[in-house]
Amino acid sequence: MNHSILSISLFFFASSLYAQDFVRIEVSGKLFAANDLEGVTIFNTSSKKGTIADFEGSFIIEVALNDVLEISALQYEANMVRVNQDVITTKQIRLFLVDKVNALNEVLLLPSQLSGNLLVDMKNAKVAKKMEMNFGNLSEMEFSEDAFTKVDNKIIKKDQLTDGLNIASISGLNKLINKPRKKRVLPKEKVSLEQILAAKYNPIFFIQNYKIPSPHVDDFIRFVVSNGLTESQLQEKEEFFLLEFFQKQSVEFLKQEYEKN
Repeated sequence: MNHSILSISLFFFASSLYAQDFVRIEVSGKLFAANDLEGVTIFNTSSKKGTIADFEGSFIIEVALNDVLEISALQYEANMVRVNQDVITTKQIRLFLVDKVNALNEVLLLPSQLSGNLLVDMKNAKVAKKMEMNFGNLSEMEFSEDAFTKVDNKIIKKDQLTDGLNIASISGLNKLINKPRKKRVLPKEKVSLEQILAAKYNPIFFIQNYKIPSPHVDDFIRFVVSNGLTESQLQEKEEFFLLEFFQKQSVEFLKQEYEKN
């Protein structure tokens, strides 16, 4: 009897610990993009539950640490985001979406086969086939001499005799003509992080997404670099965390600007 009670107690205790590892909290989310955000789906692949953003891109979803969120919509590239400790602490998450570029196959429409119905003509259209041409190994082909054929200067060839006399060796022309030339190496200009950041994101990006006043965009870029931006953060795989870094720095920057004024 005591053994059964002990087993049941251990079972409930283990279940309680397991449940605590997967306690999910409700966080507020915000989507940022250039186009319409209503109807974008945010799906928690870990809990198998999802939600839909409103017309402003706002949403609420339950998450736990290391949950994976999948953001998808017809007009945007699919995105996978892992929930980190910052999201759990602040109970907020911001996601930036990238427009999807839809490419259509190239088709060939012949005037004689047009019916006037666009859908029918597209269905009957033939896809233009790519033409491939193979000339083989050009180095093995023989070409006749022409205006571009290299002149064969027999006099300056090494160890070449002219009428039994090595003129080039006697006169020292070999050393003068065949003297190796030093390559001129131009110093590479070092590109600063400010220049890289300004080239990657135009001013409108900072104005619309972070409310940075237009005259202060360059000041904000210098502020971000001076506060710990590294070149590794500018890699494509780190873009989500870079945008979060921009958000935090913009709050500090605008606060300082407000205090100055």
